[in-house]
Amino acid sequence: MKLGLEAMLQLLQEVEQGDPLDFADLPMDEEQLRRLVMIDLLQRDEALQAEASPEECQLIYMLSTARLVLENLLLHLQLLRLEQPEGTAAEQLQALLRRFRGPR
Repeated sequence: MKLGLEAMLQLLQEVEQGDPLDFADLPMDEEQLRRLVMIDLLQRDEALQAEASPEECQLIYMLSTARLVLENLLLHLQLLRLEQPEGTAAEQLQALLRRFRGPR
């Protein structure tokens, strides 16, 4: 299924409703940033689809996602250490995991 830029932006907006991103008062237009990222991803996807098999594409997307999730986790841990410098690394990781899981 091939979706265009506007459809992908709409889907991204729907995904964010469940878990909004915190742009932390950055002096940038949020919609412009989303559009820039989505344009780049669609261009990369088009190039990848032309070069790789469906199995290779899936592997590349899984590895890319794993890398981004790991990078995000590390950034959150670094922020948590700045906000709450006390505690061991294991305690800080548990606090971060509780934050990700949300209220139950």
